[in-house]
Amino acid sequence: MKTKLRTIVPALLLGLSSSAVFANITLEERTIPSPTGVSSEFAALLEDRSIPPLLPVPSTNDEWIALQAQFDIPGIEISKQAAQRLEVEYESQNFAGVDTFFVTPKRVAAEYADKWLVHIHGGAFVFGGGESALREAIWVANGLGAKVISIDYRQPPLHPFPAAIDDAVAVWKELTKTQSPESTAIFGTSAGGNLTLATTLKLQEMGLPTPGALFVGTPAVDLKETSDSWHTLKGLDPLGQREGLIQGAFNLYANGKPLDNPLVSPIYAEIESFPPTVFISGTRDLLLSDTVRMHRLLRSADVESELHIYDGQSHGDYTNGLIIDMPESKDALKELGAFFDKHIN
Repeated sequence: MKTKLRTIVPALLLGLSSSAVFANITLEERTIPSPTGVSSEFAALLEDRSIPPLLPVPSTNDEWIALQAQFDIPGIEISKQAAQRLEVEYESQNFAGVDTFFVTPKRVAAEYADKWLVHIHGGAFVFGGGESALREAIWVANGLGAKVISIDYRQPPLHPFPAAIDDAVAVWKELTKTQSPESTAIFGTSAGGNLTLATTLKLQEMGLPTPGALFVGTPAVDLKETSDSWHTLKGLDPLGQREGLIQGAFNLYANGKPLDNPLVSPIYAEIESFPPTVFISGTRDLLLSDTVRMHRLLRSADVESELHIYDGQSHGDYTNGLIIDMPESKDALKELGAFFDKHIN
């Protein structure tokens, strides 16, 4: 796959020093070849990949709700097909007053027989609800042999911040009545990664026990400022761009609250202690910089944290093992399993 981007205009041609140019770079067209060293399965996926057209930003609650329903249809189908193919069972339950799915793989590993992991789905805070939420939960449940509670949290436009965090905290409080917090993990990708971090911050704020480990996939951690890779990788990630629908969803979620509130944007948290955390992203992921920044914030506080970056991968590509047999996805599960074995099993 060859992707056309723009290349740097040399500083001397602009009559500027390199330090001035690199503060605000202008790019010309260039071609990005398929990455070398990736699996043939992932390379085939890249060959068929295209950037979807930009969607208009809804202007009313009714328009947002209509887009939610339309947007989530493909995710629901993927979830149902994956559950059937992998023989993963799921049951809708109201748990602690919150809509959830209890996800059970065909084979439950011994280390997960007496515990549930907690999953918080992604989707720019607004999308990915209902059975669409099950995609990552099924991927982890099947890959690790783990039982998973996937939280179908309340969403904007009817339920903006902090409804999702409140739902996650309620599930956590109820679950940890019957299993130890230190042997339990919370995980999520994208907005789910943000909510995994924010929920943990909220638990600390409330003086409640925190998880023994976190898995945070390519999280959106800064809703106030636009991190570097949102700019540098635009055009390479099917996620599209921050401007427009994604920024609209972020604003809808924040609902007028300060965007540097750590529960809205965890990158602004003052970290003194935190659970061991494993991060995953890719070299073509628009949220690569958000992921790197959050990892460095935890490391600056001496929190045990791992960062795994996959070559050529865009936003959340590591979960594509749910639909194709992809070595990179298996590798991500291997790293996740090893991290959980070390900290919660």
